[in-house]
Amino acid sequence: MRQFSRYLTVGVLNTACGYTVIFGCMYALGLSPRISNVLGYAVGLATSYALNRVYTFRSRNAKGPEMLRFAAIFAIAFAANFFALTLLLQVSRLPAGVSQVVAGAVYVVASYLMSRRFVFAPAKPT
Repeated sequence: MRQFSRYLTVGVLNTACGYTVIFGCMYALGLSPRISNVLGYAVGLATSYALNRVYTFRSRNAKGPEMLRFAAIFAIAFAANFFALTLLLQVSRLPAGVSQVVAGAVYVVASYLMSRRFVFAPAKPT
């Protein structure tokens, strides 16, 4: 339960950072929702890895392979997010801001499950 609480704390910080970039790009800079989404998630990627490694999962695994796994799950979770965003924008016709939040939830669920099981799982003794 403590780990999940930490994950949620990191998630709140990372989400606030990411959405600040996303909405800033969309509304202050006039960029498209899709480009804004890419930029917001790019900024959050490094922050998310560092905070989850140190604070959430307290990982002691080798950083190189772990970063590669993190990048892989990020790509998978981001693809799910981007697909959901595109579907919401084209099919549901929800406002762009609402679509961003719903697509963000897809990302959170996918990334947590894969982080816990694949990226930050304690290394198995050989």
